[in-house]
Amino acid sequence: MLKQMSDMPAGTIGFEARGDVDDDDFEDVVAPVLRREIASGRKVRLLYLLGPQLEDFDGDVVKEDMKFAARHATAYERVAIVSDESWLGPALRMLSVLVPGQLRGFPVAQLQSAKTWVAAGAEGRESPHPG
Repeated sequence: MLKQMSDMPAGTIGFEARGDVDDDDFEDVVAPVLRREIASGRKVRLLYLLGPQLEDFDGDVVKEDMKFAARHATAYERVAIVSDESWLGPALRMLSVLVPGQLRGFPVAQLQSAKTWVAAGAEGRESPHPG
């Protein structure tokens, strides 16, 4: 499943993959949050954590994410993918072509750096999740 992370910097959104993740997780959890962010007029600053809690990641999730990103390409400002998975390199290169914003991969040990990077320049933006 994909779970929204609560400990993200202001103006950013994060999702952590846990257990088995399939394309329904993207549609049910991620897409509604991204649609709200895009509808609000804010640029998307997004972090995905594919860490040690991840057991199986269905390839259809990447396909659904890439289709969504292609439809909303100009809405993305920064995307950080945090993972130690080797298969992610080619997927990141493909996604970077579809998303004109900045896309960067980080190892799991650099999760805090990834959060800092995805939030950089977001100061002064209204937080999508006050609190």
